[in-house]
Amino acid sequence: MKLRTKNNNNRGFTLIELLSTLAIIGVLASVAMPYMVQYTIKARVTEGVTVLGELRRRIETEFYDTGDLTTTIPAAPAADGEVFGGPFYNYSTLFGQEHDMWQRVEYQIKGPHRVLALRAQRKPEWNNTDIGLHLQIRLNGDGSLSFRCTANLGNDQTRAPYIPSTCQDGDSNSWNW
Repeated sequence: MKLRTKNNNNRGFTLIELLSTLAIIGVLASVAMPYMVQYTIKARVTEGVTVLGELRRRIETEFYDTGDLTTTIPAAPAADGEVFGGPFYNYSTLFGQEHDMWQRVEYQIKGPHRVLALRAQRKPEWNNTDIGLHLQIRLNGDGSLSFRCTANLGNDQTRAPYIPSTCQDGDSNSWNW
């Protein structure tokens, strides 16, 4: 008959080892968390560029079908209000669902030109930063349209890390988006 003996090499972890591991994980998490938040916001802003691309397609299609640059977003429901001389739409009104970042879309009338402004919600975890992407639409003299993506940075460079490079690069004469 064999006797079983307890193996002393298989004792588990000591309290000191567990606390040390938790401390290391805590330090790593506290360092990584701001980068994760910034990455998440930047990914959502990039998603906003895609939203502006969809709205651009609607406007282009309507323009080339009718020859007119309308004062409302084509194929959109009734506007929720008016701001800066044009209609604005809550994100949920325009797309049928809420978004955890984007709050509304403004379609601003600027003479013969238009500006689509996609506005973000001001949230405490983003330091209440006003993030906005603008799709500027220019009616050219030859009857064609030009587009460019810009951001509302102004003098506040704290928003710059959130804006995709396609909306940061270029100058006031760059209309090739």
